[in-house]
Amino acid sequence: MNYKALDLIPEAVLVVDEHYRLVFANKRARELYGEGPKTCYGLSHGSEKPCYEIDGYPCPVKNIKDFKLEKSGVIHIHKTKGGSRHFYVLAGYNPKEKVYTEIHIDFFELVHTLRLSGQRTEFLLSLGPVVFFQWKRAEGWPVEMVSQNVLELLGYSAEDFLSGRISYAELVHPEDVERVAQELKYHTESKSSNWIHKDYRVRRKDGEYIWVLGHTAPLLDEDNKVVGYYGYIVDITEKHEQEELFHILAESNPYAVVIYDFFDNKVIYVNANTSKVNGFSREELLSHPNPIELIHQKDRQKILENIKRRKEGYEDTTSYKVRIITKSGKIKWVKLSSTVAHYKGKKVLVITFEDISGDIRRERKLTLLATRDQLTGILNRHALIQNLEHLLAQAQRYRTTFSLIIFDIDNFKSINDNYGHLVGDKVLKDVVRTAKKNIRKSDIFGRWGGEEFIMIFPMTSDPYTPAEKIRRALEEYGLQSKRNVTASFGGTVYREGDTIDDIIARADIALYQAKAEGKNKVIVL
Repeated sequence: MNYKALDLIPEAVLVVDEHYRLVFANKRARELYGEGPKTCYGLSHGSEKPCYEIDGYPCPVKNIKDFKLEKSGVIHIHKTKGGSRHFYVLAGYNPKEKVYTEIHIDFFELVHTLRLSGQRTEFLLSLGPVVFFQWKRAEGWPVEMVSQNVLELLGYSAEDFLSGRISYAELVHPEDVERVAQELKYHTESKSSNWIHKDYRVRRKDGEYIWVLGHTAPLLDEDNKVVGYYGYIVDITEKHEQEELFHILAESNPYAVVIYDFFDNKVIYVNANTSKVNGFSREELLSHPNPIELIHQKDRQKILENIKRRKEGYEDTTSYKVRIITKSGKIKWVKLSSTVAHYKGKKVLVITFEDISGDIRRERKLTLLATRDQLTGILNRHALIQNLEHLLAQAQRYRTTFSLIIFDIDNFKSINDNYGHLVGDKVLKDVVRTAKKNIRKSDIFGRWGGEEFIMIFPMTSDPYTPAEKIRRALEEYGLQSKRNVTASFGGTVYREGDTIDDIIARADIALYQAKAEGKNKVIVL
């Protein structure tokens, strides 16, 4: 599209894309701001970051995107060649071209024109839900000028306000009027150049209250004294209704619900169930300086990587398991799900998490039952085979090695026959305990069946040395317990092309050879 026709408009006009990149600036805009920056906020604010990230500078383009508006108007202070000036920035969206058009209206020139025109409020733009006001600094905030579309928003005509039949303060909800007055007083005394009021309610002529967003700036006389105010209000009732609905749904949610500002790293909402899960009060969570610290240290990197992806634009729902630290210091497992949403004009994460500590304990118990020998607590036959499969694949792929021993308690049947099975079970447990003391943490130890055990030594090609160490330790245990407890050992080393059956068979042959040569011996093949 050819935007050259916009050069004929006497006001500054910018055309920007959805990423706030400058598509076109008309002649008046170039005269006001100069040329160079490639974004609308760079041109008008001289800023490296979007205006909506600066307190007091809502972005009309972002408002259109977030609140699904046709148009949006805001008051900004822009840096022009002639100094800082107040502008009324009106933006609209062109869906065909997928661009936003901003008109920057010099506020001082506009107010001057309106004063000259008396009560001809048609000079002010009628923007549907955006209504412009000029108030006198006096009790009740009498209205001196107002845009005609106030009738559409509040049901009162411009004449109702301008004649003095109704003042603005009469419309503000009784529960909000004192707060709005205090905000006005504070910013006036602080000599603020402009400000955004906390959302408040105003009454329509039909008695219904609506929520509005108000942006106000002071009107100064020649002596720099505040004599009035000008600004606008926007109907945001739908947003509040959606937020109220969200609160109802969130508070009735059986899981913890958190709204997290991932850009500023702060919690901005939690439901009641959150406190039940982590023990912190709502106030403690909302004021926490670094919520990431509430995640277990071993899982924080997972959270930080997810936040990094969110900042890069990833918005799909993600779910994973992490550990959290409760107020009492207890560790809990939770299933955390998060999705990006817009909340109060910002991109945030809506997070739900469910306490799954009980499920994790049950899973671990089932895993232990499936992989551990119930009597001795070491790995069972199934788990040993799984470990052998893994080491075999690793050896074949990376040309690494490992060794293995099978050992069998000598004359174990006579222990059971002479002392009973309870004593036999105790001997098995003591043998395991003694053997575990003499191996590395990286070694793999399990019960192959009955009184037969297997040890696997990853990255080791010498099974004899650890086997002989264990043999001597078991012999010493037998002497101390006054029972004749010894064991015979058969060892082998992985050979290229071996299967699990090959390795086990070779160690078995070595074991039987040790038995045949008098027991209490180590043989390696």
